[in-house]
Amino acid sequence: MGRVAIVGLERDAAGALDPRTVARLKEAGTVVVPATAGVAASVLEELGVRHVSLGDLGLGAGAPADQVVEALVELAREGDVVFASAGYPFVREGVVAGLLSRAAGGLDVFPVASPLQVLVLAIDVDDTADLRILDAGSLAAAELERDMHLIVTGIDNALIARAVADSLARMYAPEHTVVTAGCLEAGGFDLERRTLAELADTSAVCRGTAVYVPPSSIAPPGGFAELVRIIAVLRGPDGCPWDREQTHGSLAPHLIEEAYEAVGAIESGDRAALADELGDVLLQVVLHAEIGAGEGTFSIDDVVATIITKIRRRHPHIFGTVTAETAEEVTRNWDAIKRVEKPHAGALGEVPDGLPALMRAQKISRRAAGAGFEWEDLDGVWAKVHEEIDELKAAEPGTPHAEEELGDLLFTVVNVARKMGIDSESALRRMCDRFVRRFESMEQAAGASGREPGELSAKEWDILWEQAKKEQPPAATGGPDE
Repeated sequence: MGRVAIVGLERDAAGALDPRTVARLKEAGTVVVPATAGVAASVLEELGVRHVSLGDLGLGAGAPADQVVEALVELAREGDVVFASAGYPFVREGVVAGLLSRAAGGLDVFPVASPLQVLVLAIDVDDTADLRILDAGSLAAAELERDMHLIVTGIDNALIARAVADSLARMYAPEHTVVTAGCLEAGGFDLERRTLAELADTSAVCRGTAVYVPPSSIAPPGGFAELVRIIAVLRGPDGCPWDREQTHGSLAPHLIEEAYEAVGAIESGDRAALADELGDVLLQVVLHAEIGAGEGTFSIDDVVATIITKIRRRHPHIFGTVTAETAEEVTRNWDAIKRVEKPHAGALGEVPDGLPALMRAQKISRRAAGAGFEWEDLDGVWAKVHEEIDELKAAEPGTPHAEEELGDLLFTVVNVARKMGIDSESALRRMCDRFVRRFESMEQAAGASGREPGELSAKEWDILWEQAKKEQPPAATGGPDE
């Protein structure tokens, strides 16, 4: 894909053309003039530059701007194109702006005196429009209005470009499209459309670059409101195909996955990773809310209002007259309030069926104990553990009865953890992490000795395991070693 250039054929006081203009005309793959018999065609004949007219392209000399733009863009698919005009820089209304929006590689305009001049020519602003021109140095302190046309001059390097983008971000969304006019080594200026976000990330800017900022009626919300707006854009008619296809059902696995990744970041102690993973969880919430809004069932405002109401209702010791001095009293109040909210659900009715089995067992155990179904002390739970072990040993391996007895044992061990103040899910996750680290250490040790893991005897595995336990001790929060 070639570039498109608008080249003016004005002569200087001595009647000569700008040498950079001549060079660009001779380098172009195709040169187009408005008409065969026009002044532009005569100039090109003097220079010996081959050219075609709009008529040769099937257009009349007075063809609408959009047809001229379409013809030039089509020619640019085969190489560089120059549209030469003796009437430059005025060409015809709409051509420069149209090419700017269609030309894939941007648009070159020359010769002109300044980037400000080329922007004013390109943007086709009505004479009655509110146009404000500011130097980059005064932009930060300026009071801007989003409904005005704005040109920022004096952008001499990438640092200033980023500062300009930051200042504009106060008023415009990151995806708001602007037009930059930067210098060309061969003379003239390069017009290019880019977003404010792209302007902020630019790595190189030539001295004297100017930026045109078109009006916008969309306020750039920040924080959570910006996230909600972005998701609405992704789910909109012109949004992301993947996001538009999602349903509550299709997103359900992602919600679970993101929640577990957040838990992993918590356990790793990496706070930067935790912030990132919590953002992913929040994204899932907003996506579900946007789907609900599209269905007309609920919106993000409903989600927020519901949880605010619930928090206030379940914290009467903060927002009401109830007294709770300890975390245990708070938990008892919480459970009592939830039973009032759903009087027909029963003590275990609110425990979701879809929870992982270990987590569900822990919740069921705690709810049952809260309702009064509880051992008097930890010794009673240990006695139950030994009873379940004996029953499992007596069961025929691989039978449904053995499966039932194993379930009884696991559930009782969960009660041991609860009575000891240990979170079963976290304990098992940490054990899995320790096992993975130690097993990988054993594999490395076996490889270092020239052995394959499958070649090791049981005794050799035991030796490597003890060595790995010394090399990979439990985390500080993981409790005593097993």
